[in-house]
Amino acid sequence: MNEFEKLTDLDNLYESYIKCRKGTDWKASVQYFEANLFKNLSCLKTELENGTYKQKPFFEFDLNERGKKRHIKAMNIADRVVQRTLCDKVLNPILFKSLIYDNAASVKGKGIQFSRDRLKVHLQKYHRKHGNKGFVLLIDFSKYFDNIPHQMLLQKIAEKIDDERIIELVKYLISTFGEKGVGIGSQLSQTAGIFYPTELDNFCKIVKGCKYYGRYMDDTYIIHNDKEFLRQLLAEYKQVARKMGIQINSKKTQIVKLEKGFTFLKMCYVLKSSGRILVIPARCSIVRERRKLKKLKGLVNRKRITVEQAKEQYKSWRGNIVRYNSYLSVRTTDALYKELFGGKKNVKKSAEHTTRRNGK
Repeated sequence: MNEFEKLTDLDNLYESYIKCRKGTDWKASVQYFEANLFKNLSCLKTELENGTYKQKPFFEFDLNERGKKRHIKAMNIADRVVQRTLCDKVLNPILFKSLIYDNAASVKGKGIQFSRDRLKVHLQKYHRKHGNKGFVLLIDFSKYFDNIPHQMLLQKIAEKIDDERIIELVKYLISTFGEKGVGIGSQLSQTAGIFYPTELDNFCKIVKGCKYYGRYMDDTYIIHNDKEFLRQLLAEYKQVARKMGIQINSKKTQIVKLEKGFTFLKMCYVLKSSGRILVIPARCSIVRERRKLKKLKGLVNRKRITVEQAKEQYKSWRGNIVRYNSYLSVRTTDALYKELFGGKKNVKKSAEHTTRRNGK
C-alpha cells in the first residue's frame, strides 16, 4: 500500500473519525456526520481519489490563553478526518523520523512532561562535568505559526515524501490558511510546527555540537559553560532562522546563569552547587489556577457546573503540581479550595505528603 492508498483507505478514514469525535460527539455537526457515517467516508474517499476534495470554510474565533490572544481556525469534522488520516498515516511516520530525540511536542510517547524530564537529565549531566557554574540560552520564536513560509515548508516536506498526489494535497491544505503561516487549530499545523525547524535543531546539535539542547515547539534551551560561545551561537542561529522565515522574539530570548534559575515551559529550574535541581512552578501558573477556582465557584453558584466537576478540575491540576517543589503553593491553594468549596479534612495530610516527596 503506497502513501496515497493509506490516505484513502476506508479503514484508516474510519479510525481517524473515531479519534476526531472524541470529546466532540455532543456537537450537532459531528452527529449529522455520523448519521450517514459510511456514506460520508465513502464520499471523502472518492473526492480524494478524483482530486475533487475541497475543504469547507474555517470557523474562526479568538481565544485568550494565558494572557495571549490567539486566533483559532477550527475545522469541520469531515476536514478533520482527512487531516488526521493524512498526518497519522502518511506525514508523521515519515517526517518525524528526521526529528531529534529532544524534540517532544505532540510526538507519540513524548510530550511536555518528557521535555521537562529531559531538561533535568541535561542539567544533571552538565553538573557532573562543570558544576552549577554555567549558562543557559533560552530562545523563543515570535508568532511562529503565523510566519511559516509555505514554499519552504512544502520544499522540506517534498524532500521526504515523493508522492506527488500527497504533496499536491498538502499544498492545497496549506494554501487555505492564506498567503503565509499555518494558523492554529488543525493537525496539519501541529505537524508543520514540529517538523519545520528541524534544520535549526540539526544546526545546534550536529554543526555546533551542543549536547544539552532541547526544543518544545517554539521554545528552545541550550546549556553551556561558555557565555561567549552562546552569544556567538545565538548570532548564527538568528541567521539560519532568518533564512527560514522564522522570527526570534528578542524580549524572551536571553542568556541566564544556571545558579540563578531560569524558566522553561512554565517551570522555574534552579541548579544547586550540590547537584540538586529545584523545579518550581512559575508564579503565573499558581495565580491562574487561583483565579480559575474563583471562576468555578461562580459557575457553581449559578448552577452551570456541579461541585464535583470543580473538584475534578482541581484534582487534575493538583495531581500535576505536587510532583514539583511546590509545598507552599499547594498548601495555600488547598486552603483557597477548602474556603470556596468546603474541602475535605485530608487536604492538610495530602500537603504534608507533598512536603515529604519534595524533600523539604
